[in-house]
Amino acid sequence: MNKTVIDYVKSVFSAFGLFVARRYPNAVNGHDLTYDLKVVVHKENPLCFDIGANRGQTIELLKSCFRSPAIHAFEPSSATFAALASQSFGPQVKLHQLALGEQAGVAEFRNYTQSELSSFLPMNVNKSENIFAEEKLILAESVQVDTLDHFCATHSIEQIDLLKIDTQGFELPVLRGGAELFRKKRVGAVLLELNFAPLYEGQSDPLEILALMRIHNMRLVDYYEKERASGMELSWTTALFMRYS
Repeated sequence: MNKTVIDYVKSVFSAFGLFVARRYPNAVNGHDLTYDLKVVVHKENPLCFDIGANRGQTIELLKSCFRSPAIHAFEPSSATFAALASQSFGPQVKLHQLALGEQAGVAEFRNYTQSELSSFLPMNVNKSENIFAEEKLILAESVQVDTLDHFCATHSIEQIDLLKIDTQGFELPVLRGGAELFRKKRVGAVLLELNFAPLYEGQSDPLEILALMRIHNMRLVDYYEKERASGMELSWTTALFMRYS
């Protein structure tokens, strides 16, 4: 297809508010997370950690990306874990009613009406800052917490090909609990949520997360699933990182 035709096609799609980009073989494009995960992980049977599994959304994503992924899925909420465990994901998926953090022990976990918003952190109740400020707390419960380093040591896990973290503002403690794994270069890629809007009190600073990833030689691939406040300011997004060396 020559340049004139390509420019014409782009202009037609642009008139409808759509963007057309060339997809290069074996290269990320920043638009299709499923495609980019395959490029970054480049294994048919990767070992994946799904921290903050909720109802199994990421489990389904990973099963659609890879032929035979081995998945350890972690969900601390008793009610949400029961709903997760009621599903049939197959023998390659191991479910753990467990949270991961910076220290092992017991901590209070807050269950909100929307289970996707449940967190260790209290909700920011400032309505001008947080669109979820009026979200109702339905239960605070004590849950078990382990660290990435300790869990992998006790389960003889040498390598995590993809580490996914969606813990509603609790990302930094999870990452810090895996300091030894990162130091030994045993994490190949990281997929996590960055919250720019102040949804929770004491939530992880996205700039600190980016700095920590750079310290661990995990380089930013791209942002996906962007959500914006009032159509302008970036509120939260999913970030994909891969090991540089």
